[in-house]
Amino acid sequence: MKNILIPTDFSSNAYNAAQYAVELFKDKECTFYLLNVFTVQNYSTANLMIAEPGNPAFDSAQIAAQKELKRVMDKLEIKRNPKHTFDILAKYNTLLDEVNLQIKKKDISLIVMGTKGASGKREVIFGSNAVTIMEKVIDCPVLAIPESAPIKVPSEIVYPTSYTHNYKLEEIAPLLELVREHNSVIRVMHVVQEDELSDTQRKNKQLLEFDLEGIEHSYHLLTNIDPETAIKCFVESRDMDMIAMINRKHSFFGRIINPPLVKGIGIHSRVPMLVMHRSS
Repeated sequence: MKNILIPTDFSSNAYNAAQYAVELFKDKECTFYLLNVFTVQNYSTANLMIAEPGNPAFDSAQIAAQKELKRVMDKLEIKRNPKHTFDILAKYNTLLDEVNLQIKKKDISLIVMGTKGASGKREVIFGSNAVTIMEKVIDCPVLAIPESAPIKVPSEIVYPTSYTHNYKLEEIAPLLELVREHNSVIRVMHVVQEDELSDTQRKNKQLLEFDLEGIEHSYHLLTNIDPETAIKCFVESRDMDMIAMINRKHSFFGRIINPPLVKGIGIHSRVPMLVMHRSS
């Protein structure tokens, strides 16, 4: 049984992400937890004015959130996949705190969410909630789904790497699991910064090769280009279905999710991103 958390603000992007998750795991037994973090007018978790159950404003906001979550759940259950069960969570909290709480409480193995919020501003590639979850949730991988992403299982996934870090199997385990479930192909992309790999880079590439044993994959070198543009060009030229990355300190992950509009729109307009985290 796989437990998947789907935060939603009831936007079209959030619903598309939920549909994507249901399709991605259509052949696997899953429980999908639909989470909405609601607010209460004139109250805030950031100050001492905290609403509590029994307060009319709290109860009204919670009931409204539960009603919307039930509506989303009913739409997702139309296909009636016997392998899938759904549950709803309407919580008064900050999104980050509640997500971290539910990861432990529900033994969540994956978070699936939209890249943009209800505001849907066209100039925003990743909404603030998506950025916060991708950057700061370290105990669970995150799959971020753009609104225009086609709902289909990924056949090819690009994995950008610099080979500068030791590979630990548990760090890329979410990617390997996804690939094995769908017989996907991994395209390992490296942007050449030096004339040749260092000893450390060669050792790390060998470790990665060992972890990818039995999985169809290929290696690709790009030269004379910055990593952000390289990913954009590679994804577009090969019509890739997903980007998989490890979020490490001092990596270019932060620049990827907060790029200038012109450089970022080509990558993020339709391609889901699987964000994994370094093990402690």
